Amino acid sequence: MTVFEVYEKAGICSLPISPEETADLLGIKLVSYRSMTECYDISMRELYLKSRYGFSYCEDGVYIVAVNENSCGDRRRRFTIAHEIAHCVLGHISHIDDTAQNERAADRFAADFLAPIGVLRKCGAFDSREIARLCGISAAAAEICGKRVRSGERVADEEAINERFWRFIARYKSVYSGR
Repeated sequence: MTVFEVYEKAGICSLPISPEETADLLGIKLVSYRSMTECYDISMRELYLKSRYGFSYCEDGVYIVAVNENSCGDRRRRFTIAHEIAHCVLGHISHIDDTAQNERAADRFAADFLAPIGVLRKCGAFDSREIARLCGISAAAAEICGKRVRSGERVADEEAINERFWRFIARYKSVYSGR
């Protein structure tokens, strides 16, 4: 599944994007590490050893994203959920191996999902502080995204994504055009 396909399936057409709502609309269950310790015979330490921020798996045909609610702030948690959604929709869960290639693909998907560079370019959002505010991402992630926006980089389905977000883009430009 592509970022565009996720936008379509979840009805996403504005920023900031809620990874929690997206997971729900995709049928992916979100659970906290605390609830994992209450439901399964697993300690918080064992969960931390598995992953500091979160992980995803499939149980009885349902994708589950477990998120460590204690180790990250809101922006990191949002990225972690988007990253784990990526593993689910990109088919990484069915493979036993956690390859570096899968991790990079999930990172790229999460970044493109939370901060669609074509939409940001159409909005005229080139500054990393504005991108962080608009997309609800960290300053570091917004700086990387800003470089991609300013470089003119194109992404898959960019025109279709821009079309999905056209109302948001028009609204954003009408409100912020005087800055």
